[in-house]
Amino acid sequence: MSEYGKHKETISCVKCDVTNCIHNNHKCECTAREIKVGPHSAHSCEDTVCQSFHAQEK
Repeated sequence: MSEYGKHKETISCVKCDVTNCIHNNHKCECTAREIKVGPHSAHSCEDTVCQSFHAQEK
């Protein structure tokens, strides 16, 4: 598991359980500077994804 986001400031009130994203600080908190949710064509919450996701390198 990467240490990348572990000591970065988090986005207040944004919780994330995607542990293989570089923006997850391993406490279910997001450290991305901003988040983008999409796609534009979504019709329900099940259709959406976090477009700020970047996989950790192993």
